[in-house]
Amino acid sequence: MSASKKKPETAPDDIRLDLEERSFYRFSILANEINRSVTRAYVKHYGPPANAWRILAVLNKFKSQSPSDLKHHTTLETDKITRIVDHLVERGFVLRKPDKVDRRRVVISLSATGRRTTRHLEAIIGTMEHEFLTALDAAERQKLYELLEKLRKRAAEIFA
Repeated sequence: MSASKKKPETAPDDIRLDLEERSFYRFSILANEINRSVTRAYVKHYGPPANAWRILAVLNKFKSQSPSDLKHHTTLETDKITRIVDHLVERGFVLRKPDKVDRRRVVISLSATGRRTTRHLEAIIGTMEHEFLTALDAAERQKLYELLEKLRKRAAEIFA
């Protein structure tokens, strides 16, 4: 067999191990492509910083968050979160205030401008998501959602 026609490397249970077939690699490439696309759309409409959309999306979903909460939900490093939040405060997209219960803690929330911006951003992302998932029929999408949840639970078990 030539090198280009080599049989893919698999584990005994048919789990594909070749780099280009490995699920971790493929998920990473797919996630990067999606993130770059959303980032381009955000920057086109609102300018840098590129990862600000992640902070806005999390605040839209979870309302007030501390920087450590944002780190958990975005996987961004704390120093990047701080710089992005500083920029979003300057733009009037978010508010940064001391926590009412623990005055040592800071909470970040969307301003009225941030809520309007996020509604627009969510519409853009929703359109992208719809266009992306129309490659699958309804039954395939349902199965995908089930499989993703099953993998998320398994990841929580073994990678925690």
